[in-house]
Amino acid sequence: MSKTENSFVSGIKIVFTDRDFRTIFISLFIIGLSVGGFMPYLTVWATNTLHATSFQAGFLFVPMSIIGLIVSFYLASLSDKWGKRKPFIIWALLIGTISRVPLAFTHSYTIALISLAIGGFNAFSFFFALLNDFIVKKQESKSQAGTITGTVRMAFSQGYIFGPMLGALIIDHGGYTLLFLLSGLLSLATLGWVLFALKEDSMSQTSAHASSKAPAGIPSVLIAVFVAALFIFAGDSGRSMYLPLYVTDTLKQSVSIVGILFTVTSVFELVFMPLGGYFSDKIGVKRFFVIGIACQVLYFILTSLHLPLSGLIVLQVFYAFILSATMGVGMVYAQSLAPRQIGLATTAYMTAIQTSAVVSSLAMGSLVSVIPLPSTFYILAVFAVISGVMFLFMKQKSAEEMS
Repeated sequence: MSKTENSFVSGIKIVFTDRDFRTIFISLFIIGLSVGGFMPYLTVWATNTLHATSFQAGFLFVPMSIIGLIVSFYLASLSDKWGKRKPFIIWALLIGTISRVPLAFTHSYTIALISLAIGGFNAFSFFFALLNDFIVKKQESKSQAGTITGTVRMAFSQGYIFGPMLGALIIDHGGYTLLFLLSGLLSLATLGWVLFALKEDSMSQTSAHASSKAPAGIPSVLIAVFVAALFIFAGDSGRSMYLPLYVTDTLKQSVSIVGILFTVTSVFELVFMPLGGYFSDKIGVKRFFVIGIACQVLYFILTSLHLPLSGLIVLQVFYAFILSATMGVGMVYAQSLAPRQIGLATTAYMTAIQTSAVVSSLAMGSLVSVIPLPSTFYILAVFAVISGVMFLFMKQKSAEEMS
């Protein structure tokens, strides 16, 4: 085995042999299964069950985004000061479980808005802040931060492989009621796993480190990170909201095809996530991240060309590589910009995922009724260009500043 292969394999091996990394990996797998089971079908459910318009279906994400933005930033700051992430993870998973129940039984658009808003506070960013804590604490992991993060992020993708397939099967045989109830049960299962497997003593060293060095307030660079990431994930959010409608309404395909398209991306993420992390360790996090954003621009331009189903399938493979940069490496880059406020840095980047739904729904929702749906993806290409330019002018901290 060559030195390159050995370095790549050893980075993956650390995740599965270390108890702390393995616990986060399993947690994110179950979360991916839960979210992937219902999220791709949310807009289709809203139009079919709630009889919502295309704009209303996209707007469902807005209250969830706003609540997530306000609450998550505040709690992330607290987690940096306390140096503990587990209590925040537990509460987020509990709230997520509760928020799924009304969706299973309601036919009211208002109740759906409220329920999704309650679920706006999620555990995702806290898991990755905790992952960075463990990487900092474990000396042998620092040089392979990208590979480790990409591998752990792959766990979510693994869950998302089976989630859309499982979701389509449940919709066909048990309807949306069973779909949302199962999603809630999976969130509850993640909570049980965290309570059992995540030990407080694993965080004792990082607690002291964080509480002694975390400054007060939100630095301007993290505000810039949030805004730039907002444009990246406005594209991803627009894809999640309107690609299913493009497939079912424009191409006249079944809901099962939607599941296949999202599953294709998730399958190839299993390859690109750890590889993307590895290559970012070799050529530089920022360089690889910007390349990924440039590829996102290309993806949206190609998607807007009224492609047939076969062309869309090929593009979903390409999008898996893009996600390795934006979802995996991008988070490592954000953390490197504010290494003494990892919780806030991670939340600034990850909360943009939720808040981006506001941008994409407002930008695309009002246009889908007046121009062909595929053409609206040009807007998402412009968003990616804006984010790429912003991130180009941000500077990572030096090794001395990060220690």
